[in-house]
Amino acid sequence: MSIIVVIATVALVAGAALAVWRAWAANDRASQEAAARAEAEERARHEAERASQEAAARAEAEERARHEAERASQEAAARAKAEARARHEAERASQEAAARAKAEARARAAERRAARLGADLSEARTETARTVPERDLVNALRKALPAMDPERAKRLENQLESLARLRERAKKLREELTAASDEEVRGPLREKLSKVESDAEALITRLRNVVAEDPALSGVRLSLAWGARVSCSKKPNEKKEEK
Repeated sequence: MSIIVVIATVALVAGAALAVWRAWAANDRASQEAAARAEAEERARHEAERASQEAAARAEAEERARHEAERASQEAAARAKAEARARHEAERASQEAAARAKAEARARAAERRAARLGADLSEARTETARTVPERDLVNALRKALPAMDPERAKRLENQLESLARLRERAKKLREELTAASDEEVRGPLREKLSKVESDAEALITRLRNVVAEDPALSGVRLSLAWGARVSCSKKPNEKKEEK
């Protein structure tokens, strides 16, 4: 009876121990599985965090790339504007240079025309002084006397007076020559008249040369030139009036 009890007891103890071992084994397996799941979840979280960080890094890189592209586009636009401004400035400078060149050419042409006109006018004034009637020359010189140096004006006035005396003397000799009938009287009168007229012509020639060449008498030349032009322009009207 006791053996059976012992066997039964042993069997019970063994069954209990087996149940305890099985429970421990199940708990241990469950603990390992839980640890494995926790580790897997941790790895998954780490992977998710890494993926999130990589996504943020990619987004940041894309944002930087977009900013770089925008900056490059702005710089290209600024360069294009600067090149356009430089091109416009170069075109404007070229146009201004061309305009200045044309203006300078026109100015040089005008200067050459003015120089030619001045030379022509100077020549015309000189020629007028040599061809103007004696009376006009004398009158112009007399009008110029007050503005001249007193000593020089006096010398010129003496020459004009000498010319007047010679012309008056020639007039009287011509009258005497006309009135004389004796050839013995007319011969000396003709000689005297020739001498007086020669002296007068020499003096008027000297006066004409002075007026034509003396810079101080440019006003007289101008007066004579204008007087000659006015006189010439009036002749057709005078002829019409005579008709």
